[in-house]
Amino acid sequence: MRLILFSTVLLISITTFSQQAFTFPVIKEDNTLNWKGIEKKVPKTTVDKFIKATPKNFQPYKLKDPDAFLNIDSLRNDLHFVDLNGDGNEDVVFYGQGGGESRETRIFLNTGQNYKQVFSDYQSIVKFDWENKKIQNLYIINWGCCDDYVVTNKIYQITYDKLNIPSFKQIYQSASIFKAEKPDTLFEKSIRFEVLNDNYNMRSNPILDDNSLQHWNDDQVKGKGTGNVIGKLIKGATGTAVGKKLDKSGREWWYVEIDEQFPPKANVIVLAPENKFPTKVIGWISSRFVKPL
Repeated sequence: MRLILFSTVLLISITTFSQQAFTFPVIKEDNTLNWKGIEKKVPKTTVDKFIKATPKNFQPYKLKDPDAFLNIDSLRNDLHFVDLNGDGNEDVVFYGQGGGESRETRIFLNTGQNYKQVFSDYQSIVKFDWENKKIQNLYIINWGCCDDYVVTNKIYQITYDKLNIPSFKQIYQSASIFKAEKPDTLFEKSIRFEVLNDNYNMRSNPILDDNSLQHWNDDQVKGKGTGNVIGKLIKGATGTAVGKKLDKSGREWWYVEIDEQFPPKANVIVLAPENKFPTKVIGWISSRFVKPL
C-alpha cells in the first residue's frame, strides 16, 4: 500500500513538474530574436563561401531581377553565423524569405567539411537556451500570414549524437490570438491554478467584452458579435499564469496557458488539421474564480 501511495505521489510530482517545465516567453508578435551578442561577424568571403556551398537553397534570392527586393545582398543580411554545438565551427542560421509568403528559419551545421541542414520551420526564433556552449532548447514563433489570426509557439529540445550532430524534437506547443494584449506585469514565479467555475470565459484581452465583432469573426457576420471570448473552460481545468493586468474597474486579469488536456469549449483558436501536436491555449481569465495549486 505504501509503495502504491509513494508511486502515485511520484507520478503526480513528475506530471506537475513536466507541466510547469516550459512556458513560452511573453513577447510582441514582431519581436524576433536579437542577434546582438549571439552571432559572430564574419568576413564577406566566409558568407559567400557558405552561399556557394548551398546551391539548392535560397532560390528567391537568386533570381537576378534588378528590381527585386530579394537579392544576394539581402541574403547576406539574413544569414547569422553562430557556433551552436560548441565545436568551434561557425554554424549558420538563416532567417528570411521562403518560397511562399511566409518567412523561414533554417539551421545549417558546419561539419568542418561541408554544411548540413539540420532544422527548418516557419517564421522566427525568439530564444535559445544554452548549456555548456551548446543550444539545448529552441523557441519558435509563427504568426502565420495573410489573414491568419492565430499565433503558434513551439519549443524544440536538442540532443546530440556521438558525432556532436544535433537532433531537434518538439516538446511544447501553444497558440494565441494575433496581436492580443500582453500583461504589463510578469509574475516573478509562475502560478499553477485550477478553475473553480464551469464555462469560465477565456478572453483575448483583459477586459469584459461580450458584444463586439472581432477579427476572427466570419466576414459575413453582421450586428452583434460575441465579444473577446475565445473559449469557455470547464470546472477543474488547470493551467499556468505568467502575468497579470488590472482593468479600469480594478478587476485583476491573469495571462495564462491552459494545459493541453483541457481545451476550451467553443474554442476560436483553430489550428490546421495536420497540426496534431497537443496545444496549450493562451489568453486572459479573471483571477476571481480560480484556485492556486
